[in-house]
Amino acid sequence: MINIEKHTIFTDDIYSFVMPAHEDWSEKIKNIITVEDNKEIHQHTTIPKEACNVMGRRTAWDSHLRYPILQSLIKELEKIIQIFIEKENFDAPILKLQECWINWLKKNDHVLPHIHPRHLVLVYAVDVEETGADLLWIKNNSYQLAKKGEKTTTRNDVKSLKIKNGSVLMFNGNLLHAVTPNLSNKTRVTFIANFEVGYTKERVIISGNKGIYKR
Repeated sequence: MINIEKHTIFTDDIYSFVMPAHEDWSEKIKNIITVEDNKEIHQHTTIPKEACNVMGRRTAWDSHLRYPILQSLIKELEKIIQIFIEKENFDAPILKLQECWINWLKKNDHVLPHIHPRHLVLVYAVDVEETGADLLWIKNNSYQLAKKGEKTTTRNDVKSLKIKNGSVLMFNGNLLHAVTPNLSNKTRVTFIANFEVGYTKERVIISGNKGIYKR
């Protein structure tokens, strides 16, 4: 039985669980990194050339199509997600994987603040402990009145979350988050997957900022 815990960040809920067979998955993911980091030996790499919010190294966005073992990992995660959806009574009849990839951050690497334009994001902490890097949640209050002459303002708009190896976080993609610099000589490794919800029939949804639309 998977124990799924709920944590509240600002006004949003984040869910977490411990990945079964973590040591086995960790070894497989690190083997992929070894291949990616040694292109001259293996004559293979999927590391993109274009810049993104990851100030370190990552595999391609469609890594599940490049590495069969990641397809197997996704299948295991989808089983747990289905349990989570039913337990929390979410309206998500179909869950579609959109992207997945591996991040590995070496010393001083970090991840800039960003969101994922998806319904559900998973972050699997493969090897994150003892790196000095924290996962930050940032309240999206960019548009805010400030008083004249105010030099410094203390706001509770950033929260850090220390996660342990083997933990998997689940949250909605519009939560702004970042990773602070890796302060160690140890590589920080995470696996990320984005999911979209699909529906078997058209329905009307009321959205406060977009009016009424169908999907």
